[in-house]
Amino acid sequence: MASLSEASYGSPPQHQPTGLGAEMHMKMKKLFVAGQAAGIATLLTCTAAAFAQQAPITLTQNVSLPGIVGDFDFLAVDLKRDHLFAAAEEHHSLELFEASTGKHLQSIPGVKTPHTLAYVADRDELFIADGGDSSCIILSGADFHQIERIPLIDGSVTGKTDSPDAGYYDARRRIFFVGNGGKSADLPYSEITEISVDTHKIVGKVRVEANNIEAMMADDSHDLLYANMRDQKKIAVVDLKKNEVIDTWTTPDLNLNTALALDGPSNRLFIVGRKPGLFYAFDTTNGKVVAQVPVTDIADGMTWDPKMKRVYILASQGLTVLHQDDKDHYTVLSRIPTNGGKTGLLVPQLKQLFVIHPQTKIDDAGLLVYRLNP
Repeated sequence: MASLSEASYGSPPQHQPTGLGAEMHMKMKKLFVAGQAAGIATLLTCTAAAFAQQAPITLTQNVSLPGIVGDFDFLAVDLKRDHLFAAAEEHHSLELFEASTGKHLQSIPGVKTPHTLAYVADRDELFIADGGDSSCIILSGADFHQIERIPLIDGSVTGKTDSPDAGYYDARRRIFFVGNGGKSADLPYSEITEISVDTHKIVGKVRVEANNIEAMMADDSHDLLYANMRDQKKIAVVDLKKNEVIDTWTTPDLNLNTALALDGPSNRLFIVGRKPGLFYAFDTTNGKVVAQVPVTDIADGMTWDPKMKRVYILASQGLTVLHQDDKDHYTVLSRIPTNGGKTGLLVPQLKQLFVIHPQTKIDDAGLLVYRLNP
């Protein structure tokens, strides 16, 4: 009986060819081996191409930021100038990139601990929730000089640099909502301050009985604002006509709820908690949870892509991409390492997702640029 190797590749012939026959035999053998190699290469190429097509996103750039230490917070984009801004909290700067390529252009000074950013295109102004300065700083989009400083609740008493922190720009109302106060100001409550982007004036305040407000977003069709009350393990429902909290929602296992996104037309509010990393879909008509999915842990950012029906969850343990099968069912498409990056920005106009990550023991800080795949 032939051995296993002989059975797999053919038993050696009993009589080896000689002369012209041997030469022809070697040529045929070389052609056969070359054909096999070409076939394998083609198979690998096709397999890689098929995998790339199946993956929801593809990494196209990893832009190194040597010398920039500490954590990052949120990003904003100026499409007209092809500028991407990233808040470098501990580097006390805004990092400026070319949005189309990811190329790092410069560090912009003049901020202390920047958190949430909002670029208002028709005013060419960048609004910054600066926790180190206890204010909202407004910079010119043209040359980055300071236009205005709007003082908020002083958070310097504890040195935590988180008043203000979370924010949200509502383009319909032309209001920049900023969460401030709370534990950073040694207060048992927080405020959501409403700043007009046109007048640079405070036009309203909402008191929230929580010392740690995280992500927030307006539901324009219902004149509501949702905000994570992280220390309370609840979600605040704010009536924007009355400027007051009218309800709070929770679910038994909700913990450290930080990231938030909204699918308004489907009446679905997306929340991600930490320890463990869990994604929740709430029905905004009744505040009930309709879906729950395990995701990567320590999420800080989340964005909803209504065109592709995808949720991108940015966490220090990696990026989770979910697909909305219908408004009550969500499937994990991919989990992708991001070098600890837990904040980013989806720019549909460029078909790109940006993720910013801090310096690690083995890698510089950097910007990851992903192409969105259909």
